Amino acid sequence: MADSAIIKRPRRYFYFHFILLRFLGLGWWHQPDEGDTRNFPNWYLYYSIATQLIWVAGFVGLETIDPFFGEKEMDRFMFSLSFVITHDLTLIKLYIFFFKNNEIQDIVRILEIDLYRYYQNNKRNQATIITTKIMSSAFIFFGWLTIGNTNVYGTIQDIQWKAEVAKLNDTSVKPLRTLPQPIYIPWNYQTDAAYISTFVLETVGLLWTGHIVMSIDTFIGSVILHMSSQFSILGEALVTAYDRTMLQLYDGVDVDMSESSHALEAGNGDIKTSDNIERIVRRRYSEEQVELALQNTIKNCLKQHQLLISCVEKFRRTYSYGFMTQLLSSMAAICVVMVQVSQDASSFKSIRLVTSLAFFVAMIIQLAIQCFTGNELTLQAAKVADAVMHSKWEQMSPSLRRLLLLMMMRAQRPLRLTAAGFAYMNNDCFLAIMKAAYSYYAVLSQKQV
Repeated sequence: MADSAIIKRPRRYFYFHFILLRFLGLGWWHQPDEGDTRNFPNWYLYYSIATQLIWVAGFVGLETIDPFFGEKEMDRFMFSLSFVITHDLTLIKLYIFFFKNNEIQDIVRILEIDLYRYYQNNKRNQATIITTKIMSSAFIFFGWLTIGNTNVYGTIQDIQWKAEVAKLNDTSVKPLRTLPQPIYIPWNYQTDAAYISTFVLETVGLLWTGHIVMSIDTFIGSVILHMSSQFSILGEALVTAYDRTMLQLYDGVDVDMSESSHALEAGNGDIKTSDNIERIVRRRYSEEQVELALQNTIKNCLKQHQLLISCVEKFRRTYSYGFMTQLLSSMAAICVVMVQVSQDASSFKSIRLVTSLAFFVAMIIQLAIQCFTGNELTLQAAKVADAVMHSKWEQMSPSLRRLLLLMMMRAQRPLRLTAAGFAYMNNDCFLAIMKAAYSYYAVLSQKQV
């Protein structure tokens, strides 16, 4: 409690994500303390339409048809397909963020505003914010590394193309000039001016769509992590409920010198031990007053538990198909990238290998963020039952014990996030996806041999 009181209450848990989502045209996400939930106010509606038409419908559309247009080398096809799978399936997540904006903002409001009506630990909340920043930074780093290496690889390829063309005579047929990222371009970009502008267009498109994926996934992971942290705080509230109530009553007692000396003798020199505090409180307050104070504390814990459960259930309903999208895209993309990594490693394409490895790590982090945080949420929710057992229930009245028993029974029912009802988002799901991806990779590798 002392540490929690010293640390200032953290605000705007998802400030970075909200700013990034605004910039990417995914809605004008308001901070919960602003008291505004307008999604596309005024001019922002046109900005959002323009960006989504250009970078999502336009760029992703060209990226999607490229693997199936004309003859493609296997490594180019696989590398292009990995991006196509990731970006195309993200469209389902975009639908959720466009049309479920109010529901998601309500969930954020519960975490940042409503839960502060009850027991909170500012130190733990601050630590959770730091953890989400590290998690988001790791994903964004590997995303940037993938896009950066793609551009470096494309630049080196273009330099090699120019060196090769310089050796040709005027009658020789020039090889086609290729872009860093496989994408279908409906215009001629072989000249220097057209190539540079197309190169910039592709780079911005990759950064834009890549940041949409990274922003959505890290935001969702951060929300889950904050919910699991709140269950941990609830457990702390239950364990300390009895002592906190006695301390609150003690702070309202005008302890005279005779009582202080009596408590000092009984407590071996420490007045503020829990037994001495309780002794003084029960001497000054009636049993009815102590019971009423304990009842208020336990009821607050019960309300906090119900609010957390409703928050998780609302989140589960809102983002259920987003989780399903994540599992499908991760399984397919990881499989495809594993094929690409094996090809690059066998052909000693060092720069392309770095790009493939960075993308492979990014895909694993993308899946792990939601599976591991979902697993943590289930574990922390279940630990509420253990917290009830350590709440000094034996010193409470039968009526309060019944309330604690109800809370324990509800906590023993697993609270899980599901992917449209097909799978639970937990560590077992992560391992199952990785095993399935490896199995498909093994089959594809044998086909190529």
